[in-house]
Amino acid sequence: MRRWICLLLLCLGTGWLVMPAAAADAWQVSPEGVVYTFGEQVTLQAHLEGETAINEVQAFLRSEGDTVTYSGPAVLQDGLITYHHDLTAEPLRAFAAVEYWFRLTPQSGEPYLSETNTFYYEDNRFDWQEHASETFVVHWYEGDLDFAQDVLNAAEAGLARAQGMLALENIQPVDIYVYASGVEMQSTLRLGGLRWIAGHADPDLGVAVVSLPAGPDQRSEIERQIPHEVMHLLLYQSVGQVYYTLPVWLKEGLASANEMRPNPDYYVILSKAVEQDTLIPMAALCQSFPQDNNVYLAYAQSDSFIRYLYQQYGQSGMQRLVESYASGEGCETGSILSLGLSLNELEQDWRRTALNDNLLEMAVKALLPWVILLLGIILVPLGMLLAGRRNAARLQAAGETR
Repeated sequence: MRRWICLLLLCLGTGWLVMPAAAADAWQVSPEGVVYTFGEQVTLQAHLEGETAINEVQAFLRSEGDTVTYSGPAVLQDGLITYHHDLTAEPLRAFAAVEYWFRLTPQSGEPYLSETNTFYYEDNRFDWQEHASETFVVHWYEGDLDFAQDVLNAAEAGLARAQGMLALENIQPVDIYVYASGVEMQSTLRLGGLRWIAGHADPDLGVAVVSLPAGPDQRSEIERQIPHEVMHLLLYQSVGQVYYTLPVWLKEGLASANEMRPNPDYYVILSKAVEQDTLIPMAALCQSFPQDNNVYLAYAQSDSFIRYLYQQYGQSGMQRLVESYASGEGCETGSILSLGLSLNELEQDWRRTALNDNLLEMAVKALLPWVILLLGIILVPLGMLLAGRRNAARLQAAGETR
């Protein structure tokens, strides 16, 4: 099979391959259905009616938002067109609408292009349930309705927090797919042609994919991952395709700062970097994050930097900053138009103010939820033990009185 770049579709749209009127009357292609096994194979079928003999049938597929169109020869037998597409070699985007159509080449005359049809390419290896609000639809397959409600609540909380940081309007629906394990989620993204370790957002599709295994950390992961991915999707809704050109520290910093629970690991990472003088210049985090262990430091810095900017400049300042970068300003100079300081100057202020002076405060804020949880784990059983001893003493005293 060959790959057809979108230029082919552009050519079709501009008349390089035009469907003649006679051909349009000669054939009728009616879709019979789509059957697929996620990550393995998709089969397209259509019924063909017409009097003119056909030499060749070519099938085409393109995922929503993709720049690549796949094509291959289809089989025509007894008026039924059948095409098998190998998803292991040419994967489609997971959780995306997929367009498909056929090109008929007759023994004589011009080629004919059928109408375009669409199917939704979802991970059908699992029996998905749905739980929705006005803005969010949670898809899950393991756990009860209370679990889905927890995810939905975290999404709504993430929306509220995001609206506190940015002036977000005209919120569009968002789909959240929740996997029961990291292995299952990673296999889904891999079969869709991606390589991700943690949660993932497809902003142009309005889809977030996360893994939330059952266990003692599930609630904290819900409150961390869901608002994080929600911010990515909302930021895309706010600025459109230029989202992909925004500084990475801005996108990931906003997403991390939107989490309901501060990440206690970030304090440890930042403290060590400050002590060893190994902080990464923010300008080095504009285009991408490091591919080694420094990626965690990049996230920690971006989170702290955005929190500092929000404390200093508020929602209006953050909105101006996003709009400045969205207008095409460079990473170093975009902040000058919005906040009056270059990125380097802002970084120096952040290092001097937020890091050197407030590391202890950061530690307290980051660790406080965990300290409270630990105290609860210790004090509740201790209280029950003491209460039991007091009750036993009362019973013993009552027995001696008798």
